[in-house]
Amino acid sequence: MAVTLAEIAALAGVSRGTVDRALNDRGRVDPKVAARVRRIAAERGYRPNRAGRMLARAKNPIRIGVIVQSVETMFMHTVFEEIERASVHFTTTGAEVLVRPLEGVDAQQQLDVIDELLEAGVQGIALSPAEDERVRARIQELSGRMPVVTFNSDLPDSGRLCYVGVDNFACGRMSAGLMDLLLAGHGEVLLVAGQENNWSHQQRVDGFQAEAAANFPGLSLLPPQTCGDDQQLAHDIVCRAVQEHPSLRGVYVSVNGQLGACDALRELGLQGKVHLICHDLIPANTENVRRGLIDFLIDQDAALQGARPIELLMDYLLAGEKPETDRILACIDIRNRYNV
Repeated sequence: MAVTLAEIAALAGVSRGTVDRALNDRGRVDPKVAARVRRIAAERGYRPNRAGRMLARAKNPIRIGVIVQSVETMFMHTVFEEIERASVHFTTTGAEVLVRPLEGVDAQQQLDVIDELLEAGVQGIALSPAEDERVRARIQELSGRMPVVTFNSDLPDSGRLCYVGVDNFACGRMSAGLMDLLLAGHGEVLLVAGQENNWSHQQRVDGFQAEAAANFPGLSLLPPQTCGDDQQLAHDIVCRAVQEHPSLRGVYVSVNGQLGACDALRELGLQGKVHLICHDLIPANTENVRRGLIDFLIDQDAALQGARPIELLMDYLLAGEKPETDRILACIDIRNRYNV
């Protein structure tokens, strides 16, 4: 259990008010007393109350910006809803969260919105970034003067404070293992990729290919086809692959495009004959699992991705607290018809 201000006061032999002033730099406190209070707080693992610090900054509230890419897709819209929910919570304590939803993955649009947020006076930014050197350079420049947290997709060498999301390479590896089980170690597999400038999308495909090459030689992978998060294009890609490869036995949709792939298999009468692995635990996908169109769903915790980046920025800006690690990874949750 976390130590309280009253317990620190008793250990330091001072009043609770003195502890509060020493830890929050409010009012006059003897420097030796303040040092003793801070030492005891650190030794006992004291964590400042975020709401209390927000109240102390009521006259100078914290303002942060959040940029959500691909908000038109089913999963990212869910993340956006979680961000909105977290924003309401922090707004009631005096903070201001400026949320900017964007359609697609457009680097220039992201750069323009970053500039807009800076003009609005934000002190920290959370974003799902485009895989683009201009965006990487902008984050590197920003990180020298404010905290930047990435979520859902990452730019590892950008100087960002932390990444929140799944290990997408591991997701791809896991999906290859599941596909091998479904196909009993043998068969042709189609990989449907997403946005070419989305790091997380590419990591999933890379992970699947690497794992298949290393451990599942019986899987014959067709060249990845990019649907760009478009359901109709994913539908057409699957239909064309079946026409060109009648022996196709598996499809891995690494991105938004699951509904299109399901429609294609149903129209072609291949439900249960061509196995399908997709991402994201959302209602439409869950229903298709129950119908037997999707064999496995890989979830990535929308609630964590929506709320945690805002919490990290607030803790850093309020108390200078950095995350213990530069990657906060969501649990990779595997769902099938027995647990949806």
